[in-house]
Amino acid sequence: MDSPKEQENNEHVTQQAQTHLIQLDVEEQITAPIKRPAPKTFGDLTIIFIFETIGTGLFAYGIVASNGSDVLISAYLYAAIFLTCKFTGGHVNPAVSFSFYCDDTISSWTLRIYWTAQLLGAVGGAWIAYLILGVVTSPSIKSTNIEWMLADLCGEALGTFMFVLFIHIQVHEQTRQTNNDIAGIAWIALALFFSRQLSSHTGGCLNPAMGVGLELFEAFWLNDTTKLANFWVFLFAPLFGAYMASTFYNSIYISLIKK
Repeated sequence: MDSPKEQENNEHVTQQAQTHLIQLDVEEQITAPIKRPAPKTFGDLTIIFIFETIGTGLFAYGIVASNGSDVLISAYLYAAIFLTCKFTGGHVNPAVSFSFYCDDTISSWTLRIYWTAQLLGAVGGAWIAYLILGVVTSPSIKSTNIEWMLADLCGEALGTFMFVLFIHIQVHEQTRQTNNDIAGIAWIALALFFSRQLSSHTGGCLNPAMGVGLELFEAFWLNDTTKLANFWVFLFAPLFGAYMASTFYNSIYISLIKK
């Protein structure tokens, strides 16, 4: 038998061990790993820049060549994503890139690379379309009265919200509708087709690179800077819609799916 003193010491050690285990549990909860975007190397960023420029340029060319056809625009988006998805994720849209930044999927520095490439691609695509087709065109605001401008803002924001939400549903593993790449891209192109119907006032741009890039090319090529008067609608409304889509997906949609 142990002496009373030894028993007291054993009880003290046991209490210390139990307390230590409790502290470990608390520390693990506090210092749980936080999701961070994976760092990109210079080579990764270069590939993103090159392919996003090419893909966005192809899409910009398609928008000019489509003459406003929803079917053709969706088909060109399919082609642009198919070309770039293995290298960049197939964003070809600053609003889509911004939504993944809000989702903590890409870093702020990577977001800048995406945006730079997308704007350059949109201007380059417009220039190539002019060389091949002899056409200069861009999204436009037909009226500046307050009711029309509110309709433009709401349409671009709501249409982008719907489009980007479809993208999040498809690309995230827990909600993905299909694991087939071809079918997945078709799902996203179809989402653009329907989302464009919500923004008829502005022509269904839903893409700041197209809205700003095509307007920049047309304004300076025709020496008519009045084209840039309302470019902010095509810039801020899609970005706001993309932010709301990312927030809705992560805060509400995922919670409803798990129930």
